[in-house]
Amino acid sequence: MIKAEKKLQAANFRILAANQRAMAAVYRRQAAHPIYPGQDLICLDKADAVDALAALSEAKANLLDAS
Repeated sequence: MIKAEKKLQAANFRILAANQRAMAAVYRRQAAHPIYPGQDLICLDKADAVDALAALSEAKANLLDAS
């Protein structure tokens, strides 16, 4: 039972990471077409932050799989 719960939680972390990577891609696309001065830098900063969160989510999933 516990192993199944860990697999479910790991899958949820992987779904979260995929959504976070998709959001980072949205920020990068917006950075390529800014609608006001400086928006490109803001969007790239947000994209990097969300990519880092995605990496954290993936690491949590991997940790659960390893245990």
